Amino acid sequence: MWDFLNSIFATYHGTSYSLNDFVNALNPNNPQYVLTLGVAGLTFAIGFIEYIYSFLLVNREGKSPYNILMHSYYFAIDSMGIFVFLTASHAVGGFWVFNFAAIAEVAWTLFEVYNLVKCIYVEREEIWGNISTTDAWLRVCGWVLVMVPTVNLFRVFMNDPAMLKWYIFTNILMGIMPGLYWEKRGTRMGASTGLAIVIIIGTINSFLPSNMWAQISPYFSMANNPWFYVTGIVAICFSIRTLFVLKKLPAKPKRLPNGKKPIW
Repeated sequence: MWDFLNSIFATYHGTSYSLNDFVNALNPNNPQYVLTLGVAGLTFAIGFIEYIYSFLLVNREGKSPYNILMHSYYFAIDSMGIFVFLTASHAVGGFWVFNFAAIAEVAWTLFEVYNLVKCIYVEREEIWGNISTTDAWLRVCGWVLVMVPTVNLFRVFMNDPAMLKWYIFTNILMGIMPGLYWEKRGTRMGASTGLAIVIIIGTINSFLPSNMWAQISPYFSMANNPWFYVTGIVAICFSIRTLFVLKKLPAKPKRLPNGKKPIW
C-alpha cells in the first residue's frame, strides 16, 4: 500500500529536464528526429491557429474567444519566452530551435498585445461594464503586472529552463477555459466551431504518448510523470465538452450588423 502511495504522491522521477535534452532530441543524428520535429511543428502550428482565430473573431464579431485572464497570462508566458529562448540558445552555443522559438514568441506576443488592446477598445463594456478607456488601460496593465512576475517566479520554482513545464499549462488552460467562458457569456458570438475543433486536436496532440514533451525529455514520459497524463485526460474531456456547450448556445445570425458573415 505504502509503495503504491509513495509512487503516486511522494516519488519524483528526476527533478527536471535540461537544455541539452532539446539539443539531443532535435539533432538530425537522433533516430526519432523526424517524428520529434514533426510533432513539435504541429504543436507550434496549432498554437498559432488558436490565436489567429482570436483576432479574427474579435475583428469580425466584436468578441474574443478568450477572457482577459487568458490574454494576460499568455502575454506573460510568451513575452518571457523571447528572453528564455534567447538565453537558452546562448547557453548551448547557438541552437536553431531556440532561435526559431524566440522569433515565434515575438509573433505570439504581438498577437496577445493586439488582443489586449481590443479588450480595451472593443470589449471594454462587456468585460468591465461602463468604465472609461483610461480605467480599462489601468486594469489591463494591472493584469499584466500580476501575471509577468508571477509566471517568472513559478518558472524558477519549477526549475523550468526552456519553458516546457509552463507551456503544457498553456495547453491545459486552452483545453478547459474557452468552453467555460463561452458558456458564461451565453452566446456563440466570439466563439467558433472551427476553433473548438482545433482546441480538441491541440489538446489531444499535447497528451498523446508521442507528444512533443515526451519526445524531448523522458521526464515527461508516462512512466516518469503519470500526473501529466491524468491532467491531460481532464483537459481533453473539457475540450470535447466545449463543442456540446457551443451547440446549446443560440446560433449566430447569417449576417452581422456590419454586413459580414460570422466565422464558423
